[in-house]
Amino acid sequence: MHKDKHMKRFFDDNDTEYYSENIHVISKKHMMKYLKFAYRKPIKLLDVGCGLGYYVKDALDEGFDAQGIEISKPALLKALPEVDGKLQYGSITEIPFSNEQFDALTCFDVIEHIKPSDTEQAIHELYRVLKPGGFLVLTTPSMYFGDWVYNMSHINCRPEKFWDLMFSKFNFKVKMRYLPSFLKYYFNISLPDSVAFKLEEPLRYLLGNYYVRKGRLYMLARRMPAA
Repeated sequence: MHKDKHMKRFFDDNDTEYYSENIHVISKKHMMKYLKFAYRKPIKLLDVGCGLGYYVKDALDEGFDAQGIEISKPALLKALPEVDGKLQYGSITEIPFSNEQFDALTCFDVIEHIKPSDTEQAIHELYRVLKPGGFLVLTTPSMYFGDWVYNMSHINCRPEKFWDLMFSKFNFKVKMRYLPSFLKYYFNISLPDSVAFKLEEPLRYLLGNYYVRKGRLYMLARRMPAA
């Protein structure tokens, strides 16, 4: 039996309204470009809480071997045709893959929906399926800015220091208030990727702080090798 029954019940019972009114899709292709450059080899990616599969499609468009898991069965039935065969049922507390399967994980606006008592289990699962050296990109509400923290389905909103300490506890190296995106592609700037990647690093923190004040915390975590 799944531990996060609250989350499953919410997304099943509120599927039509939730996916038509509350999900605002913003392309993550620039984030996929960041991961591709940072990892420097073919990437196998899992999007945890993939919804209708928009971000899996972004990853596939960038040449990733991408898959997604989603706890809402109605959402899976409505998934994009472009990701057919790439999505399956699963939850953040019980990821249906064996250990160290993925080079990168994305988890956009999911962890705030689980019971607080399941937080460590969720982070353990993210750690378990990620390869050593692999990247996790996670977003969640900012506790002190914006109003989406008051969404009644957001039952696990925590201060950013909590997330920093919790992911560090599970042997992740964390960059907090950090937007992992390849910014040159937003502006079509003709710079070599290697140069742009370094020049953009301060801007990623500035944008991370900007989005915190808009209500969303971005975090990049890398699974460190076991001691």
